[in-house]
Amino acid sequence: MQKPLNEASLIIHFVLLFLVLLLISPQKAFSQEKSNLRFLTINVWSGLDYNGTFRMGEYESAERRKSRFLLLLEQIQKIKPDVIFLQEANPVARFADTLADSLDFDEIHQVCLAGIKFGPLGIPTNIKEGMSILARTSLNLEKFDLWKLSGSFGVYGDAVTIQFDESIFAVVGKITFQNTPIYLVNVHLVSSPPKDPYMASKFESLVKEEKISKDEYQNGIKIWELREKRRINEVKKLSKFISGLPSESPVIVAGDFNATPDSQVIQLFQSTSDPLKSFFDVYPFGTSGRLYSWNPRDNKNILFSSKKTDARGIPREGYDYLSALGAEIPRRIDYIFLSHHFNPENVLNCFIGLDSLVEGIQASDHYGVLAEVNFDSVLQTSPKEFKTVTPIDRSKIELFPILMYDTSTGFGYGAKIFYLNPLKWNESFDLVLFNSTKGEQWYRLTFSWPDFEQRQGKIYPLAFDLMIDYDKWIKNSFFGIGNNSEFEDREYYTREPFELCLTFSRGFSTYIVGQIGASYKTIGNYNFSEESRLENLQPELNHLRVKAASFFLNLRYDTRDSFVNPSSGLVLQGGAEIVPDTSLSNVAFTRLSIWLHHYYTLFYPKTVMAIRLGLQSLSGEDLPVQVLLPIGGNRTLRGFSQDRFLGKTSAVFNAELRFPLYWRLGGVIGFDAGKVWDSPNKIDLCRWATNPTVGLRLYMDTFVVRADIGFGKDTTGFFFNFGHIF
Repeated sequence: MQKPLNEASLIIHFVLLFLVLLLISPQKAFSQEKSNLRFLTINVWSGLDYNGTFRMGEYESAERRKSRFLLLLEQIQKIKPDVIFLQEANPVARFADTLADSLDFDEIHQVCLAGIKFGPLGIPTNIKEGMSILARTSLNLEKFDLWKLSGSFGVYGDAVTIQFDESIFAVVGKITFQNTPIYLVNVHLVSSPPKDPYMASKFESLVKEEKISKDEYQNGIKIWELREKRRINEVKKLSKFISGLPSESPVIVAGDFNATPDSQVIQLFQSTSDPLKSFFDVYPFGTSGRLYSWNPRDNKNILFSSKKTDARGIPREGYDYLSALGAEIPRRIDYIFLSHHFNPENVLNCFIGLDSLVEGIQASDHYGVLAEVNFDSVLQTSPKEFKTVTPIDRSKIELFPILMYDTSTGFGYGAKIFYLNPLKWNESFDLVLFNSTKGEQWYRLTFSWPDFEQRQGKIYPLAFDLMIDYDKWIKNSFFGIGNNSEFEDREYYTREPFELCLTFSRGFSTYIVGQIGASYKTIGNYNFSEESRLENLQPELNHLRVKAASFFLNLRYDTRDSFVNPSSGLVLQGGAEIVPDTSLSNVAFTRLSIWLHHYYTLFYPKTVMAIRLGLQSLSGEDLPVQVLLPIGGNRTLRGFSQDRFLGKTSAVFNAELRFPLYWRLGGVIGFDAGKVWDSPNKIDLCRWATNPTVGLRLYMDTFVVRADIGFGKDTTGFFFNFGHIF
């Protein structure tokens, strides 16, 4: 028999390991010295005429398009911007990624115009146009939001696009400059010729000259007015969305507004009764130079837009003819706006550039607008956002009453209470009180310092979590051990677990977290049915109470944007739990685990693909069912009963498509798969248990309420719980 380890020695080793965890220096937050940033906005021109069902007309060859890109890159490298706003990039994902790689920048982007696409297949075949924001890697660019300003319902993403009309978006990013969050809004409003008496008179004269018919004229006027109204509504929506950004943080709005400085659109955007929501145009505070960002007098690419035929040589009619006339007029339609946090004195320079003509080629049909902005005064007055955990100045309590039905628990009732920061330590208390008609009694208290969400993606020297969990199942199911257990062999018994868990963790960087802790679990099995197989199953502990005092260690690489409700990021976690042979335990085993999670926003409306793959294995002799690895139930296979399969090695795969429905309510379509084995060397890909699942999510501020239905071979599972399953 194995000799019990000296308990004092175990405690000493655990304390020493914990001290090592504390003494390893975490990554220091990066500190930037310069206080100026350079912002560039440019519509890079798709080179398309936007006519065609299966393929848009193209004004240029692939070689010429590549030459334009290289010229754009060369000019950008010369002016050295820190942040770039791109519009009309096509295909946007490849364009933005190639430019970002060439500049060593980060990038975010959004497909805005693509027709119907499923991966590389779809029509029109040559368009996947959109907008992008690029920034130096030191600025930690991240995608913050996406606002739809006009257009009917559609799906917009790199992988899937389904749209039947022109849709207009604003892409919102966030950078962090000297620990100050700065919000970036990239805009490309709907286009139309200038709405002024000159253009109206010129268009009317086309009827007299018999270049267009009277019907074409009337239809063109109608489209013109509708597009002008649409752009006005877009800028109103834009202002409303911007007002929802954190009011104390600076905002920079840039892009192609398709409107002149004296237009109603620009006046609406800049005029407001609330000075704390105002923006100003940086161009008047720059150096003298070019007056127009759209100038057909010296931009050779505009010749294509002003031609009276499209890319295929087909004559333009009605409104399209009017658009060609409008393209002949020089004007300034590209802007960089600064929020009220800035003063004109912050603008060090602004000019219109990227206008080089090399061997008859120019980078775009627009010229770029570049502004250099000083942030000294802004940095002093704006809120900070550190890579380390910082104190929060508010307390918040959320109470959620529970009234539900679950396949395993029956009808249940209770409450969940989440209390954030009552002691002003950045801590949280999470309490669940629950009872059900099938006899589940679940009481759980979790204390976290700092709160999980507050420390997500942060550097911190020490975090502490205490969890007390009592989850008695008066009518628990046992089907047998192994993957071949039959549903018909189901028997019932009472399972009564209690767990006390202490975890210490450290954020070594914004992505790497180490955890070490101790746990005490006790699980009793009793109230067996007559002729119970479990009661007579060896070892004897199967029908007694298991006690397990363990130490565990986890290392996690975690790039999730949120702990509670992630929409992007990767998690790779490896862990080990050791239950040594001591007087505190009547079992001894080691559990090893590895988990991979991936979250990716597929398309707008914000639809997230979430994938999890996990593998766990136990090593130990004569292990009772209380400690075997279960799959089945609300956190693994939702089409199967709780703990449907038990084994010493288990694998689980879950995939979910999470999409919005209304307000805080979201939907889920998913797939679960899993299998157990007696040992790791028997792992295979045959006969995994699988089930599809659908569900609803209610997104609270500090937690997620989950209801799922899984459709399995033996039963349909209805499950209610808190938090995503991963």
